[in-house]
Amino acid sequence: MFVPALGPLEMRVLGLLDGRQPQSVAEIRQRLEQEGSELAYTTVMTVLKRLYDKGLVTRQKESRRHLYSVNQRAPKVKQGVLARVHRALFRGDRLQPLVALVEQEDLSKDELVALRQAIDAQLEERKP
Repeated sequence: MFVPALGPLEMRVLGLLDGRQPQSVAEIRQRLEQEGSELAYTTVMTVLKRLYDKGLVTRQKESRRHLYSVNQRAPKVKQGVLARVHRALFRGDRLQPLVALVEQEDLSKDELVALRQAIDAQLEERKP
């Protein structure tokens, strides 16, 4: 499957579109601002249009604004991007990214517990 090239801001915006409900440019801009990125409305609009042009988001017109949602293709693209990063940084070592994640000093205790729960759930699913 072809994985389009995504810039850092495109990846962040795609990550904010969680699939629960469509979001406007203003809503995405506000979420980016809450994360510490103060971007112009037009910048966010341009990023969303690029994601739309790449087939990663859908949009629907509501009154005078567009609402954006994740396209069905987006999760596969996210997996493709992660696979590229994995190959580039970890040379195929499947455990190293998880170890690097756990060793991050900025992970909170709650995040570590959530990671443990996800691993435990996978182990439970794989029991014979």
